[in-house]
Amino acid sequence: MPKTKNIIIIEDNETFSLLVTHYLKSNLGEATVYVENSGARAIESIKRLKPSIVILDYYLENELSAKDVMNVINSMEVRPTVILLSSITDQKEKEEVMAMGIEKFVPKSNESLYDLIQVIEGILNENRLNHNSSGNMLSVNAIIGLIALVVFFLLAVYIFIQKG
Repeated sequence: MPKTKNIIIIEDNETFSLLVTHYLKSNLGEATVYVENSGARAIESIKRLKPSIVILDYYLENELSAKDVMNVINSMEVRPTVILLSSITDQKEKEEVMAMGIEKFVPKSNESLYDLIQVIEGILNENRLNHNSSGNMLSVNAIIGLIALVVFFLLAVYIFIQKG
């Protein structure tokens, strides 16, 4: 695993990627977060930045799928930890992509951001030589930020439904 703390989010939903990016930057000060909205650009960034973690959406709308991205990641000499953050419901598809070397699955939901932070903190803590006894405890600011993001996300969904 690379020593850098770069995280690449591969997500074609701009609103959701902004929420995830803001939440990660607010709660993981030691990490640099990048967003790519297509598989092709994501592959270029993964090769160039050599991230510690890749957060991958299963459903990508552009030319390359999540499976294509995983094929490239699996061919790399030093491969990042991959988290599947997706609304995938087909169990067979999920099992196929998980078998390609994805370490964790976080379903998209109202609790996704909190769950994602917990998974990433766990991965980062596993890779540290000196374990901090404070573990994964969230600060009051992180909890307030989480609540604000959930409210914002629910408001965005409400507005989207009203426009539809």
